[in-house]
Amino acid sequence: MTVKNPVQAHYWRVNDQCGYDLHILSPGATVADYISAIEGLEPDLLYRPYNPEGNCLGCDHCCGGRLPLTIIDLCALQQGLKELTGRDIPLPAVLQSYCQVQVQGRAVDITLRTDAEGYCILLEPQQRRCRIYRHRPLICRTYFCSPLTRPARLLRERIVNVGEDELVRYWLTSQDELQPGLRPSDWPPTPFAGSRSYKDVALKDLCPAGLWQKLYKQR
Repeated sequence: MTVKNPVQAHYWRVNDQCGYDLHILSPGATVADYISAIEGLEPDLLYRPYNPEGNCLGCDHCCGGRLPLTIIDLCALQQGLKELTGRDIPLPAVLQSYCQVQVQGRAVDITLRTDAEGYCILLEPQQRRCRIYRHRPLICRTYFCSPLTRPARLLRERIVNVGEDELVRYWLTSQDELQPGLRPSDWPPTPFAGSRSYKDVALKDLCPAGLWQKLYKQR
C-alpha cells in the first residue's frame, strides 16, 4: 500500500502562470516530507521565468548568489565530497574549504563558497551541472524559479533560516576565539539540534503558530 505524503504540493495559478502551493496533512510531517513534495512537482508544468522551456539542465541561474546552508546540509556536503574526492573530510574542514562564513556585528551568515564569478564552487564549469547533485543542499533541492504562495515561501524561508541558525551554533562551538560582539547565547538550540537527517525535524516545531494555521489542513 502506498503511503500518502503528509505534505502535499498543489499546482496553483496566478496571473495566468502556473506555480505551486503546499498543504500539510499531519502534525508529524517532517522536513524530509516537505522536500519529497517539492521534488515531486513536474517542472514542465511550472512557469519558469529564467528558463521558459522548463528544463533545468544547463541552466545555472540558481547556482549563483547567496546559497545558505543548514547543519544537515553540512553533513550531506561532507558525504557528497567523499564520493567526489574519495576522502573523508572532517566537518570543520568542510566548513573552512567549501563554505564561507560572514560576520557582521552580531550576525553570522554561512553559505556555500562561490567562485570569482559568483557561482557555487561545486558547479561543473563546462556542462554547468552540480558535482554533488545527490547531496545538494536544501536551498537547491527546494528551488523552482516559479511562483509560489506566500505560506509556501514563508515555510521554505523558515526551514532554511532555522537550519542555518543551528549551523551557526555549531560553528561558534568550533571557534577558539570569537570576534568581538559575537555571543553564543544569541543562538540557542533549535529544532535541528542533534539531527543529522531531515526526517528528524518536524515542520510543526519550526513553524510559528500563524504560519502553521495557514499550512495545516486536517484530513
